[in-house]
Amino acid sequence: MLLHEALARSRHQEAVAAAREYALARRFTAGRRWASLAGYAARRAERARSAARTA
Repeated sequence: MLLHEALARSRHQEAVAAAREYALARRFTAGRRWASLAGYAARRAERARSAARTA
């Protein structure tokens, strides 16, 4: 029975580690996505300010 418990514990630890890595990857990609969106918004705002000055 101890072998089965050790195997179950090992599999559980592997699953927890995989979930932790997945969460880290999602935070990283979400950060890149928000940075890209912020850059787009800044460029658009600058174009709007330029258009307002010339009008």
